[in-house]
Amino acid sequence: MTIDLTFGWPTDQLTTDPHLAYNNISKTFCRHIYESLLDVDPATGELLPWLATSWRYLDPLTLELAIRPHVRFSDGAALTPADVVRSFMEIKELRHVSPVPAAVTMLTGLERAEAGSTTVTFHFTRHNAALLRSLASVNLAISKAGVGTGRWTASGTDLIDGPRRVRFRKVDDPTAADIYAGHVDGLHVTALHNPGISYGLCANVSRGPLADPRVRRALSLLIDRPRLEPVLASTGYTVASSVLTPSTIDYRDCTTELAYDPHTAHQLLSAAGCAELSFNVVFNSTFSPVDTAVLAAVAAQWAEHGITLVLNDVDFSELRARQESGDYDFRFFYFTGADPDVLRYQFAVTQRNMNHRNGVDDIDHLLDAQLSCADADQRRALVHDIQHRIITAGLWLPICNVRTVTSHRPGALSGVSLDTEALTRIS
Repeated sequence: MTIDLTFGWPTDQLTTDPHLAYNNISKTFCRHIYESLLDVDPATGELLPWLATSWRYLDPLTLELAIRPHVRFSDGAALTPADVVRSFMEIKELRHVSPVPAAVTMLTGLERAEAGSTTVTFHFTRHNAALLRSLASVNLAISKAGVGTGRWTASGTDLIDGPRRVRFRKVDDPTAADIYAGHVDGLHVTALHNPGISYGLCANVSRGPLADPRVRRALSLLIDRPRLEPVLASTGYTVASSVLTPSTIDYRDCTTELAYDPHTAHQLLSAAGCAELSFNVVFNSTFSPVDTAVLAAVAAQWAEHGITLVLNDVDFSELRARQESGDYDFRFFYFTGADPDVLRYQFAVTQRNMNHRNGVDDIDHLLDAQLSCADADQRRALVHDIQHRIITAGLWLPICNVRTVTSHRPGALSGVSLDTEALTRIS
């Protein structure tokens, strides 16, 4: 007998390639089909074996991993070290895809990979401090001709595990789903405070007044973040205190830099020669239940100071087009990831460059240096400096920290959990 379950989502933007998956629905779908070399304990942050049973650095540029024996792809073929090498080389070939996939950024510095009889050895041109945690990401999961080694297989937008079928569907009524990506009264709830980049306003510095760092800094100082708490309370979100969220490695508390300070803000605006200011923010409200409300609250605060913020809630195709072309003043988004190298992916000029900065500067040099830094204390100091600089330059206006919630019907599943990528795992 087939057991049919529905995993309900507020959006239907599903990508089935793990190396290209960007949003949570795509990553969650892929996570059940494709397994990674390593895993992370969501409670302790400890790295765990998965397809690799052990790993060791032969030197700072050479990492060797032992591949688990007797693992098979869903088509019956045995997993070999050569399959692992080929999967990673396919990721490297994605470097010309736009926007640059996170998987490509994660492999920065990788020169080549070699397959032994039971091992895979990665050779780097420079140290990659984020690599081990990146190897636990679904974006670096092992795939072969569209199949993985996980217990689930794909049939269209359905996951199949023997008699069980989980249908990934956009639903208008969350109570009709057996599992739902959000809070549903009466269902069991699993929640996680996301690591990574906080939910915030990303300034496009190539446009008008936002090219002036004094204007960007002033706008941040005109957000009274504690006043947003009533809006955030319904989702369990918290007020942001940095570019990174508190659950991210090497987070720095920047509450002081983010304190509401209208006096200084108006001094900066006066020095910049600004009188009337109007901006737009581009977003898609299906990413989070609080998007529109929190942005409206920020707009209301700025309006108290004569600044207009127009909300542009657009569909995914327009969002992508405007993001690529830079047709926005602010983008409102967040990004989940446990390692602080997520900052390089989003902000570096050579990566996604979400600020549309024109050239490499000191922040880029720091973003590059933190990745190559093998000393944990020195790397932490670099990442702390990066967060401070991004905030004081007004490149990122932190608003809130995201809390991911998955609801599931009692008795429908034996186990539901959230991993460190905020992805739902069904056992």
